[in-house]
Amino acid sequence: MLKAYVDLISQPSRALYIFLKFTQIPHTIQHVALRKGEHNKAEFLKINPFHTVPAIDDGGFLLSESVPILQYLCNKHNIHSLYPKDLQQRAKIEAFTHWQHLNLRYGGSILFVALFSQPASGKMPIDEKSVQLGVKVLKASLERIEQIYLKDTPFLSSDSLSIADLLGACEVMQVQVGLGMDILTRYPKVAKWVELVRESVGASIFDDAHSFILKAGEKVRKMEVSVPKL
Repeated sequence: MLKAYVDLISQPSRALYIFLKFTQIPHTIQHVALRKGEHNKAEFLKINPFHTVPAIDDGGFLLSESVPILQYLCNKHNIHSLYPKDLQQRAKIEAFTHWQHLNLRYGGSILFVALFSQPASGKMPIDEKSVQLGVKVLKASLERIEQIYLKDTPFLSSDSLSIADLLGACEVMQVQVGLGMDILTRYPKVAKWVELVRESVGASIFDDAHSFILKAGEKVRKMEVSVPKL
């Protein structure tokens, strides 16, 4: 049976987790606590020598990186609704998955590390230069999603849900819920799209995947970290 190695504080881990629950592919979840350094242990490095989650073990076939994992599973299990056979539709999905790494994901990750991970581990004061960079990149990314990817379609360059939406929505939730940043007011199309992704996969699945990041958001408020406006 497929084994999926994840930490639900990780955006791409949540995307894989939601994908597996939604598609009902038989699997087991192996939790790897990044905060405890479990991704550096010898046992996990046999699965993924790059020290990252998510990763999978599919009957001895080992694979890391969320995008190829999702593509592989869609191809193997013929889940063409989330990753169509049509080459042009696939190209649009892949265009977003390539773009988001150094844009949406990059900006959000910088902010999450600066405003949650480092303060939570006692590293203060907050690195304001990193925060400024994160805000700049995140704002530009959300504007492009609002104005380009969601310009004429309810999902990312598509009329139906795809793996791009799972990955993108989890990135937005990292800052919306994990840091309490106001996405709804500034980016209404993005907020509506995230809610549509939630409804499409099932609120219970989506909320379960984000329960841990919700706790992170509560911790940010308790630490009284100053979260910038977008």
